[in-house]
Amino acid sequence: MIVIVNGKSDHPLIQIVKYYELLTIMIFFLRIFSRRQLGLNNLISMLIILFVNPSIGIAQSLNEVRDLGIEIPSSDERPAGVIEIDAIFDGYPVTYIHDVVYANYGERDLVLNIMLPSLDSVNPYPLVVFIQGSGWLPQNVYRSLPNFVNFARAGYVIASVEYRHSREAIAPAQVQDVKAAIRFMRANAERYGLDPSKVAVWGTSSGGHLAALVGASAGVGSFLTQDNLDQSSDVQAVIDFFGPTDFRRMDDYPSQINHSHASSPESLVVGGPIQTQAVAEIVAGYNPINYISSDRPLPPFLIVHGDIDELVPFNQSTLLYKELREAGKEVTFYRVNGAGHGSGIFSKQMMKIVKDFLDQHLR
Repeated sequence: MIVIVNGKSDHPLIQIVKYYELLTIMIFFLRIFSRRQLGLNNLISMLIILFVNPSIGIAQSLNEVRDLGIEIPSSDERPAGVIEIDAIFDGYPVTYIHDVVYANYGERDLVLNIMLPSLDSVNPYPLVVFIQGSGWLPQNVYRSLPNFVNFARAGYVIASVEYRHSREAIAPAQVQDVKAAIRFMRANAERYGLDPSKVAVWGTSSGGHLAALVGASAGVGSFLTQDNLDQSSDVQAVIDFFGPTDFRRMDDYPSQINHSHASSPESLVVGGPIQTQAVAEIVAGYNPINYISSDRPLPPFLIVHGDIDELVPFNQSTLLYKELREAGKEVTFYRVNGAGHGSGIFSKQMMKIVKDFLDQHLR
């Protein structure tokens, strides 16, 4: 296998392979662009992931002409004026696996997009299942993938999950799908080189809501559907980025959305206006805070929310934080001053906080 990682080769055979690879990948993403009706910006983002980031490898089989048993000695050539530096191995090359089907409903396939370290390891890698926010409406599952390259380079398997949106199915379909994705990854742990005992769930906005719900609702029978029911959907850590936690209290604080309206994202996902008695039971079952109690074991939580969030009031994270604290559970809460609904959140500082949290609980 040739993996092109931050380097060039002038050998004619290598150049032919590289041009073939580029053409193959471009055709591949044009097919994605056509089939999944991605926006142009998303197509560009995915091409940047593959061709600009130096950590992503593009592999092509050269088994017919390559002998892996040959060790290459260090060159003794040092032409005048050459500048020498030492190699720094500060991360793994990354493999991206597109549209892995983990569940289907008739003709509707649900997929995972997976990033993982390219190199084999004696020890399997921890898994992070990511849920892209979308107001429980159709997701742009490729939107956040560039943020995960460095996590994969650091030795994490990242699986971004697509779920049935609220125009296809109301609650609890979305959390059922996320839990099915977790079980699928555990069932295929050997294939993806992951440790099934070290799984975190991370989501933004509506994805943060689902991440918190997955973490808080371990063992809830109505949330278990699809295949791999012999596998656990429990997680060892939860990262909730500005997710709703108590639907009926979302209008208690200023917001650019009337959350109680029949057309609000929350009302659509539960099948009716959130304040009405007709959907009261569904709403209660979809509020993560309703599953928190002192006598139920829960994984550690990391909560992050901007103090001027215009869509999900900051108070929603405060409610979750207080419930977890009062129940004696492990929780860390970051208030990001000056940050809105995602804007100002995905900084290098915050990504380090997330990685430190994952390292603490999954390593």
